[in-house]
Amino acid sequence: MPEASSSRPGAAAASAPFHLSDLDPARMVLDGFADSCLDPRRPVTSLSPGEHLASNPALFTSGGSWPRDVWADTALGVWIDGSMAETKTPLDLLDLCSMTCNTVLGINDPWVKLKQTAFLLSSHPHYLPARIGSGLYYRTARRILRCLDRFGEPGDFVINLRQCNGSDAVELALHAAWKAAADSPARRRLATFDGSYHGESVVGSLVMQDHSAEGSGRALLDHVDNATSFPSPTCDEAGYLTPQALATLATLERDGDSYFAVLIEPVQWRNSVHAIPLEFLRKLRDICTRKSICLIFDEVQNAFGYAGTIFFAQHCGVCPDIIATGKALTSGHGALGIVVAKKEFSAIETPFGGKTNSGDMLSFVAVDAVMDRLLGIDPDEAETLPAWLPPGLAADLRTGLLTTAYPVVAGLLDGLVTDLQRRFPSLLGPATGLGLLRGLTMLDADGRPSGRLAGQAAKICMRHGVYVRRAGTAVYLKPSLALRPADVDTALIRLSRTFDELCRLREEGPPS
Repeated sequence: MPEASSSRPGAAAASAPFHLSDLDPARMVLDGFADSCLDPRRPVTSLSPGEHLASNPALFTSGGSWPRDVWADTALGVWIDGSMAETKTPLDLLDLCSMTCNTVLGINDPWVKLKQTAFLLSSHPHYLPARIGSGLYYRTARRILRCLDRFGEPGDFVINLRQCNGSDAVELALHAAWKAAADSPARRRLATFDGSYHGESVVGSLVMQDHSAEGSGRALLDHVDNATSFPSPTCDEAGYLTPQALATLATLERDGDSYFAVLIEPVQWRNSVHAIPLEFLRKLRDICTRKSICLIFDEVQNAFGYAGTIFFAQHCGVCPDIIATGKALTSGHGALGIVVAKKEFSAIETPFGGKTNSGDMLSFVAVDAVMDRLLGIDPDEAETLPAWLPPGLAADLRTGLLTTAYPVVAGLLDGLVTDLQRRFPSLLGPATGLGLLRGLTMLDADGRPSGRLAGQAAKICMRHGVYVRRAGTAVYLKPSLALRPADVDTALIRLSRTFDELCRLREEGPPS
């Protein structure tokens, strides 16, 4: 790793990342591939990175989705080795955003890849429709459901696993809530909150579906007016809910009989990584219970490790009626979304229930392996771990990273944020978020939060070898559990260079 400064006290409680190919049994397989078309060292294309990126407009329909000038060759843990495509300058990129949202274990986690490799080498089918049973499907489902046992009796919740993304999972959750309210025709309103990613993107697409006479029943919402977006709940400086947040609760209390669901994202990453106040969530849960409104947690960004638990509900002690999540389930090793719901919200009517409900078995393998890593494996399985596994990985698997690595990495991130705020008091405002979901508010010359500066910061960070994202007026930090003390030291150096440059740009003012 490049510029390492003095080590911080303490050491990460997780074993150091390593490539699967470093293990002798895996190397034997790779040796069999050597000098063949299966050799992973063979180039996959004859074009240069610059030539590939030049074709972006022809290959991608959105400027927001196409690859940038950074080219990746190899990656491990929180590090990506590559180059700047145009200049061919070597670049080692420190990933402080978990590749946006899905690699909670870091890049190329060896245990996930080992389990997927073992499955691929077996005769098990790699793909099955949901109508054909598989022990892996049921094992995965039951492991996830057990995480909610504290909120009731086993069997109180059901789960739907699909080969889909987070937006699909949120949409299916809304359809389940709509279906449950079918006997109450007055319940046609949906409550969302400003700054929620899916509260804006998914709801916007739903109200645009066909709701003409010929398409009767095909739209979730009859009109845009049926969706109410409330102000994002906040607290005042004393820690009490603001009058605006209390007014939202009062409105739901008064008009609750007209709502079929409330969709809320516990940590709103696009809203400058704003964490919804716990008191608001508790009061909201109480109102939804008394008014028979379905409470939906959008946990696409928060679940599977980032708050120290599998579900945010476990972190905050507030249990919704439906949880929708995806992406981090497989830590980047497959596409999978889930909807976990109380039994009364278990039905989704056609045609929406027909959305790809088959299962990519490698994704089920991945989520099973991610559960191993986060929570630890069953004691019986611990007795049968391969003797050739590195001792550190074996120890991690017996205890689970949420017990060992999570508090260490969360502490490292807190220290990084504090150090940066101390160095740049006029540029960095209050830190937002919680756990491994954090935001650094960027301030303009007048001390006001600035989305423009946050966007500039994200671009400059990439040039200095740190991957972060803009989140409203904040820089979004969302590291994986592979982060280690030396990585944080490097992050401090590189982010300091970024913010030094940003301070100079801020003094010069925006371009004319």
